[in-house]
Amino acid sequence: MYTYQLFGLKLKTDLEFKQLITDIGYGEPDVTITSGSIPEDIIQKETKRKYEFGEKISWLSNKTCRLMVESGNQIIYSLKEGGNSEYLRNYILGWGMSMLVLQRGILAIHCSAVADERGAILICGESGAGKSTMTTAFLENGYRLMADDMAFVEVKPGEKALASPAFPYQKLCRDAALAKGYNLDELIYIDEDKDKFLVPYRGEFQLDTVPVRGMLVLGVINGDEVLTREVIGLNRFHMVANNLFLRHLLGEQKYEPRTGQLCLNMAAAVPIEFIGRPAGYDTAREVMEKAFSTVEKW
Repeated sequence: MYTYQLFGLKLKTDLEFKQLITDIGYGEPDVTITSGSIPEDIIQKETKRKYEFGEKISWLSNKTCRLMVESGNQIIYSLKEGGNSEYLRNYILGWGMSMLVLQRGILAIHCSAVADERGAILICGESGAGKSTMTTAFLENGYRLMADDMAFVEVKPGEKALASPAFPYQKLCRDAALAKGYNLDELIYIDEDKDKFLVPYRGEFQLDTVPVRGMLVLGVINGDEVLTREVIGLNRFHMVANNLFLRHLLGEQKYEPRTGQLCLNMAAAVPIEFIGRPAGYDTAREVMEKAFSTVEKW
């Protein structure tokens, strides 16, 4: 068995995850991840749907594997015939862990995250919005990497939002990895659709859970000027809900009482700024300036 630290949790698993930080401490694990049998009643449900969320049991099935998540402390997986074991690991760390922490009352936010001595900055946005460029700019200005794709945020009513780190790796597409001189055979292949690899981050990594200073949401807009605006009111709630890692699977369920309340708690505790860059214009420098100016106010 292997033990790791991930998102502030101690994991014990029968799978080796090369990208995770090994935990050599003592004590019982917060989460166990093991191979096992998936109940037949769940398998029967696959004819109608491929996933389901519950406070006690959640599950997911795809062409690679089946995952069952129980009570916020256990993931049972079953690799399907012909399934890729590396893809299995990716699904466990992504979908599986997101479902698990939701049962624990914690939100998995789809974002890059960086931190300094004042706390964490979450950098959100859909593919092509500029998250990687923005993250690189912060790292080049003395920030530490916390997460490249997903951070866990816990907010208790009336308290600060706390972000927990992922692991010291970044995603790069094939061309970017080759340009940086990596041997692709030595990297972890993670994304068949977008042809991406996990590469080790050589800079300083934020190991501890820290308060969230704020959330930057990047987007592409019509027009010819960079747009910045503070997200306020009910829009803050929607901005959090629409940047959940599980947003596409949850659909309208993200607005149901339990998950919706978690989003409301985060929206009340975290300042949010939207930065829109005009399509077809080179505004990278201006976007960065506005981002750093915003962050300095938090």
